[in-house]
Amino acid sequence: MAATETRQPETESKPEEWSFVKSKSRFRRNPPKVPAKYLNASKTDNEPRTYKSVAEITAEYENFKTRWRDTTCHSKIKELVKANAGDGRRVRRAVCLGVGTFDPEDGGWDAKRRSYIQLDGFLTVVEVLSEIYDDVIPCSFQEPRFTTNDTEFLTNLGHKVVESPAAFEAVDEDTLVFAIHMYRPIYELALEKASPAMFVGTGWDVWDGAGTMKDGEFKCMSGMHRSHKQFAFPQDGTYTSFSSTCLYWRPKPEAPSIGAHRVSEKAPDEIRNTEDIKQIIDGNADQKTEKKDAEEDVA
Repeated sequence: MAATETRQPETESKPEEWSFVKSKSRFRRNPPKVPAKYLNASKTDNEPRTYKSVAEITAEYENFKTRWRDTTCHSKIKELVKANAGDGRRVRRAVCLGVGTFDPEDGGWDAKRRSYIQLDGFLTVVEVLSEIYDDVIPCSFQEPRFTTNDTEFLTNLGHKVVESPAAFEAVDEDTLVFAIHMYRPIYELALEKASPAMFVGTGWDVWDGAGTMKDGEFKCMSGMHRSHKQFAFPQDGTYTSFSSTCLYWRPKPEAPSIGAHRVSEKAPDEIRNTEDIKQIIDGNADQKTEKKDAEEDVA
């Protein structure tokens, strides 16, 4: 009995053979897997970015343009311009600021659509004005995010792409400034030199309504709000392409009076002082008096 109790098989006396039991592995949790999006990101971080070709950008634009030009928004923009062109100051050049790249790095559809629609909204205004005036209106674009192919795409459409601050410096009283959803400093740069004939962007009502303006601030915008006629810009359905956007249009200058017209007929170098102007006015008055006397003699 004692021998039976004290002797164990040799194989059972080695505890290490009992230390690793595969059946216990079912209680272990597998290490967490790295989400696929992070794996993909790590793979692409070091890879060069692939840009859309000019042909691809052009095809996308034509696709968006064809569908958007069949919308109520497009029709209302045309109606707005046509209905008020007779009273508004003539536009002779157009500047588009900050329309965005047509090839966003993340490939986001919303951002891409917004850029294409804002581009075509700008070109729609220009096209309608060109038809009314029967004249070409040159267009310039300024956008720091443009790719080389963005620039070539716009150039192929017949437009000019410039670097900052060229577009700001080009603004005068005969310019259309089209700048949707820009920051205040951008608007100040665009409007500080001159108040344009037409402006499409975020109007004074929005800035003033935000409650952050102090008296005397943003004078270029508040001044335009007083001097121009304001119109709500048509909305792009449920999209935010033109949200909080208005159109300002400077009224045509008043027609000169008859007296002023006669003064203007005299060459500038002939009008040397106020005495010249006085003589012209007195001459007009004398002619009226002589005509009246002649009529009385006949009577």
